[in-house]
Amino acid sequence: MTRHGRNFLLGVAALFFVGFAAGSARADIIYLPGATAPAGGVGHTPESILSIQSPGSTSNAAGGVSWNGNKDVLSGDAKHGVHSKTLTFAQAGVSNAGQLRIFMDTEDPDNDLMLNQLVLTAYGSNGQILFQGSLQAPIHFPNEQNGQGHGDRVFALTTDQAALLQAAYQSDPNLRLGLFAGTSDDTGSFTNFKLGEGPASVPEPTTMFLFGTGLVGLAARARKRLKAKKDGEV
Repeated sequence: MTRHGRNFLLGVAALFFVGFAAGSARADIIYLPGATAPAGGVGHTPESILSIQSPGSTSNAAGGVSWNGNKDVLSGDAKHGVHSKTLTFAQAGVSNAGQLRIFMDTEDPDNDLMLNQLVLTAYGSNGQILFQGSLQAPIHFPNEQNGQGHGDRVFALTTDQAALLQAAYQSDPNLRLGLFAGTSDDTGSFTNFKLGEGPASVPEPTTMFLFGTGLVGLAARARKRLKAKKDGEV
């Protein structure tokens, strides 16, 4: 590879990781592409927390479920029933916030969907907000996967945000988790969300940035060594 070619690749790598860090710097919730999303549902693991549906013939939906200290409160296009409710850690089958996962299940396979909002909130016994984290959105999913009753997409808290939620949980093990979501281009169908547990915590954006810049640095050092070796052979 020519010197200009190597420099071009190093520049592209640096821009990629800087762009990733800048785009994710404010994200509390991260989408995990390729992660397995189990089916679950009401009375199963992962447990249902929210179901939204666009009204009438529209294609936009936004709604959530919160806790006011006495009962669940639904807002917007959240559907009444067992699919929309706040959950304790125990009800979600989670003991470590670093392993908490939000699973999104869409009704229409083979159609695109725009996820415009996703906000996870932890409420104390009196309804006070103890924690809140949001997804940096929108995210366009060009082809939804399995249809209703299956798992499609997986989201998790970053490491630093998971630590904050874990601290809130340790201070109040009975806190309740609520979710708010907004979608568009959903063709009037349901979008369901569930809470459950995943295999491991997720690196925070800063960690990913440092990892990326470290790789770029190693590549640059390797290039310098190769150049020095060639100069020595001349």
